[in-house]
This record gives sequence, C-alpha cells and structure tokens, in this order.
Amino acid sequence: MSATTAPPAEALPVEVSGTQAPLWWGMLVFLAVDSTIFAALISSYFYLRVTQAETWPPAGLAPPGLLLPALSGAVLLASAGPVLWADRGLRRGDGRALRLGLPLACALAALFLILKAVEFVARPYLWSTNAYGSLVWTIDGAHAAHVLAALLQAVVVAVLAWRGHFTPRRRVGVETAALFWYFVVAAGLAVYATLYLAPRLI
Repeated sequence: MSATTAPPAEALPVEVSGTQAPLWWGMLVFLAVDSTIFAALISSYFYLRVTQAETWPPAGLAPPGLLLPALSGAVLLASAGPVLWADRGLRRGDGRALRLGLPLACALAALFLILKAVEFVARPYLWSTNAYGSLVWTIDGAHAAHVLAALLQAVVVAVLAWRGHFTPRRRVGVETAALFWYFVVAAGLAVYATLYLAPRLI
C-alpha cells in the first residue's frame, strides 16, 4: 500500500474502548477538574477550622451525628460492588451482570439520596447560619448532586444495556459511567472523613 492510498474501510476501528477512546480521556479530565473542586472545598473547611474558630463546630452547635451519615456512606460504598460486577461482566461478555448490576447500583444510590435528604432536613442549622454551616451544606450538597448525576448517567446506561447496545468491544459508555461512579464513592469517603470524623479528632 502506498503512502497516499487510504486503508480499506474494514481495516479501520469502528468501536474503541478504554484508553483508546476519546470519551474515556474526556471523563478522566472531567474527574481531574472535579477532584480540584472537592479539594478546594475541603481545604476551605480545614482552613476555617484552623484559623478562624476556637471551637469546632462553632459554639452552640454539637458535632454532627455519625449514625445516619455512616449508614448512607455504607450504602454508597456498597454500590461500587454492583458497578464493578457490571463493568467486569461486560468485558467477559456477561450481559446479565451488566443488566442486573447497574439497576442494583442505581437502587443503592437512590437509597443513599433518601437517607441524605433525611439528614439534610434534620440538620439543626442552615447554610446561612454561619461559615461552618455554609461549608457543610456546600460540601455535602455538592457530593449529593454528584451522586444524583452518577445515578442519572447509570440509568441511561442501564436502559441502553437492556436494549443490547453494549458489547465487549463497544463498552466505553459503561467504562466512563463506572469511572464516574468510583469517583463519587471515593469523594464520599473524603466528605465523610471531613465533615463527620474530623470535628471529633481536631
């Protein structure tokens, strides 16, 4: 084949996944930006704690309860299992794992959001109460919004999976949804450590 002759159409890849897919790299860049946002929010929380407050939480506010956040956090952490099962199952050609794993993960994420809504309603202060309240609501609210976004993305992917859209070669949509889900779970661990454990330790 000469340098000026185009390769035959059948020789060109029509389905790419993993690091060969631009969408995979796009998700990686998005997660890098998102990580910076969470890092800035958490850094602001600790900066305020170290430089502006003698007691933490501020006087008049008790440390946040652990039971409900721990329960919702455990539910979110458990949701990573079905996503991993679905992602790895598709790579092996196991469509059943994909069709069952994603809906299960979505159900767990929905339960997390319900528990988080209960926590928000019971919270004894608003975002406008003081700087502490503003940061807690912003950090927790940003994470809940990310869980909702991951849930909506997974619902779309699950619908496509049930329609037979994905194959072991055409799986980049599942891969990017899984990457985002893992990020949301990891961010949840950082948020829990910051908002619920740190006030008891520092």
